[in-house]
Amino acid sequence: MASRRYDPQASRADILDAAERLFAERGFGDVSTSRIAKKAGVSQSQIHYHFDTKRKLWAAVFQRRFGVYFERQAEMLAGTELEGLDRLGASIRAYFDFFRENPLFIKLLGRAQLDSRGERDEESMAPELMRQGVEVIARGQREGRLRNDVPPQFILIGFLSLVAFWFQARDQYVPQTDLEGPPESHDDAYLDFILKTYLRGVAPGKEHGGS
Repeated sequence: MASRRYDPQASRADILDAAERLFAERGFGDVSTSRIAKKAGVSQSQIHYHFDTKRKLWAAVFQRRFGVYFERQAEMLAGTELEGLDRLGASIRAYFDFFRENPLFIKLLGRAQLDSRGERDEESMAPELMRQGVEVIARGQREGRLRNDVPPQFILIGFLSLVAFWFQARDQYVPQTDLEGPPESHDDAYLDFILKTYLRGVAPGKEHGGS
């Protein structure tokens, strides 16, 4: 095990894993690099070697997880296999699966929103993915595949919010209902609910100007 500490890639991964857990638990301001180093089993100097500053480490934690999702969604948005509601449904599934596969990420997003410094990573991939998503939705509206009486930005923000809020509030709300089983056991049913109701709401129709 000790020999892994001499592997730069393994050391970097250990630091990212430790930082992800601590940032999710306590936020950016309440976690020191010395604490991250202790949890990762590395020296503090290794953190500075790999990431330079704590702020850059914070950004790297986000980008490592979001990067996989970005590539998946970007490929889908650029492809021609799916259009209109089919493409939107696939995007919703991909976003939902991203949170399900990365349970700490929703906590990181919450911590980021509460970060009083209000700094944003200028190299974040999210704005570019949002831009691509809006363009694809707008094209679908022009082609009559999606309803055209609402801003494409709202269609995008709408499904992002429905998915993210489920993972933010699931563990709190599900136990307050008569749903049986652990909260996460209802993930598939909630995803099915989103797909049935949301896609129907953005489908084109004569009553709202679609073709």
